[in-house]
Amino acid sequence: MKQNDLHNYFSYYAPYEAQNVLQRKLEKEYLARSASTHDALQWSYRNTPAFHYEWLLGRTYWTEGAQSSLLTRPLLLFYGLTHLLKGILLTEDPHYPAAADMLAHGVTTRKKKRKQFTFMEDEVKIQKQGFFPHFSSRMFHVKHSAGEKWKINHLFFKWDTMVHLYLDVYGEKALPRVQPACANLTVEHVSPAKEQSISLIQKQLEQLGIEVEGIKKRTADSVLFSIKRLPDNVHSQLVQRGSNYYMPPSLLDTAKMAPLCVHYLLLYELSMLCRYEGEWWGDLCTQRQGEDYAFIHFYLEWVLAEVPRQFTGFFSSGESLQ
Repeated sequence: MKQNDLHNYFSYYAPYEAQNVLQRKLEKEYLARSASTHDALQWSYRNTPAFHYEWLLGRTYWTEGAQSSLLTRPLLLFYGLTHLLKGILLTEDPHYPAAADMLAHGVTTRKKKRKQFTFMEDEVKIQKQGFFPHFSSRMFHVKHSAGEKWKINHLFFKWDTMVHLYLDVYGEKALPRVQPACANLTVEHVSPAKEQSISLIQKQLEQLGIEVEGIKKRTADSVLFSIKRLPDNVHSQLVQRGSNYYMPPSLLDTAKMAPLCVHYLLLYELSMLCRYEGEWWGDLCTQRQGEDYAFIHFYLEWVLAEVPRQFTGFFSSGESLQ
C-alpha cells in the first residue's frame, strides 16, 4: 500500500484539521437540524474536541489497518470505523453517549466452536441496546428489532461487486438467472422438483413488483412464469453481469440498510473471528484454503477505499450518509 494512497483516503478532511473550521462545520450542522442559535454554538464548541479525536483515532486505525497484514487488519478497521461513526454521530446526537449502554457494540455473534464452520453461512444478531442500533436509528433513521439476525452472505449481497465475486467463486449457476419478457418470465438454475425453491423465487418476484399469474412450464432446471406486467425498474433491482441478470438470494433484505451499517456488521464479525478464533483465523490467513478466504481477502482490500468514500459527502456538502 503506497503512502499516497493512504493519505488520499481521507484527503477531504484536510480543512477540518483546524479546529475553528471544524467548529463552524458542527455549528452549521446543528443549525441545519433545527437547533437554536444558542444550542448550536454551545454544542459545536463542546463537541469539536471530541469529534476531532474520534476522527484522529478513526483515521489512524484505518490507515494502519491498510498497512497491516490480514491477520490483524479486521481489528484495526473495525475500531477505525467505530471511531469515525462516533464522530459523525455527534452531529445527530450532541449528547452522545448519554448512557453507558450506548458504548456496547450493539451486535453479537454466535460462538464458532463447531466443526464445518463457514464464514459466509454465519450470522450476526442485533441487540436491543448499544452503539449499532443507536447510530442506525439516529444517523440513518432505520430501527432494528432486538434479536434481528443477518446472514453474512446476505450482507455481502448489498453490493454488486460482491455478487459478481460470488458468481466467480461458485459458478454462474449459483444464483437464479432471470430472463424477463413482456408477459412471461423465465428463471433458470432452479430445481422444479423443490417446491420450496419455487415458492421462494415467486415471493422474490413479488418483492420486485412482478405479479405472477401462474407457472406455464417447467424443465430440468428452469421455470417459466406467466406474469401480468413487468415494472419499468425491474432490471435495476437485479444483478447484471454482461447481458445476463441474476436474482440475489437476499433480494431487498439489505435495501433498508445504509452501506456503513453493513460494513459495521461485517467488520464486527471479522474482528471477532480475528480476536477469539485464533486457530481458525490463523489457518485461513496462512493456508488460504476454502471459498471463505476469497471473500474475506477481497472484502478487506476493497473496503479500504470504500468506507472513507462513504463519508465524503458529509464533509464536502453536508449530504446525508444514507
